[in-house]
Amino acid sequence: SMPPKKKVKTGEGKGGDVHSGEDAENESKAEHGDGGVDGVSQSTSQLSQHALGIGGPDTPRIELSGMELVDYAPGKTLEGFKVGTLVRCDIDAKYLTVDADGLKQRKIWGSDPYTDNSDPVAIATHASIYSPSSDPPKFATLVMVLRVVKHAATFHPSTKGGIKTRCLTGPEHEGMAVHVEGSAFCKTIEDKGRITHALLRPIRQERFSIKSHNALADIRVIFSLSNEPAFKYSLAVVADRGPDAKSWTSVRLKTQALYLETAAGQRLELSLESEEAEAATFRLASVPRPRDTDKRAILELGVPLPRGAVETVAAGLDWSDVLWGVSCLRVRGVTYKLVCCFWLPVGPPAAS
Repeated sequence: SMPPKKKVKTGEGKGGDVHSGEDAENESKAEHGDGGVDGVSQSTSQLSQHALGIGGPDTPRIELSGMELVDYAPGKTLEGFKVGTLVRCDIDAKYLTVDADGLKQRKIWGSDPYTDNSDPVAIATHASIYSPSSDPPKFATLVMVLRVVKHAATFHPSTKGGIKTRCLTGPEHEGMAVHVEGSAFCKTIEDKGRITHALLRPIRQERFSIKSHNALADIRVIFSLSNEPAFKYSLAVVADRGPDAKSWTSVRLKTQALYLETAAGQRLELSLESEEAEAATFRLASVPRPRDTDKRAILELGVPLPRGAVETVAAGLDWSDVLWGVSCLRVRGVTYKLVCCFWLPVGPPAAS
């Protein structure tokens, strides 16, 4: 028969017994689902450096000492910290319900990293650390560890944990971003002062596919300035397709050039300029007479178009200089409102 579960002896408190927190986790799973979905730590609070019974002694942990502490309250965010700072955010159980303002109002932007003004309860839900219900959980506190990182060029939306995050472009957000590093659960309020470690969030590559992520759901075909089929501009057209480098838009520009048409009747060409010293640079150029220059004419001149056939708008661009928005492109402080776009394969001028 299975031996009874033991308690960790510590010497703190009157009885000298501190629960490992496993019961709190099990109760939470029974009522609200498994908080460890999608590679997030399934463990509860670690009450001692030596209390390694939960998750096994080899489970990666992160020490909580020395971190910035944020006690969550409605409306409180993670703003004001420098890049690289580790922040411990304690969320009491009374805030972990479906009625939380952050969930009801979807105060969350991005998909890990999130903007630093996103609501921590919404972050915990989207990161699948915890699945809220109408009633507070039986454990006392959720401890979430986040790292402050540089803000992204675009905070892309996604749906996870029953909540869809919002989209935001870099220029629209002046603050930083936060990345979820780990989590733990405290069974009692007293455990908040005793917890020393949280379990790290494992790095897990998700499976990406057009079917599962519905990447082409928002893509529509319209006619370009030269009266040819083109994609109506959306983030789905220019977004990275997966975690592998070969799926990145910046890498795709090695073999194809991207042509973008604006609401002002302008056609732009975004292409790879150089790969020297392992630092790729890109060029943004304006294509003259777009109504008279169809795809065949572009291919005959060569892709990307030679310097004499375009007007260079910006050269020597780092990929971080290219900021994609929901309906626009921003490059070095200039914003272009986009209508449609299309790709053409890189190649020399067609033989006459």
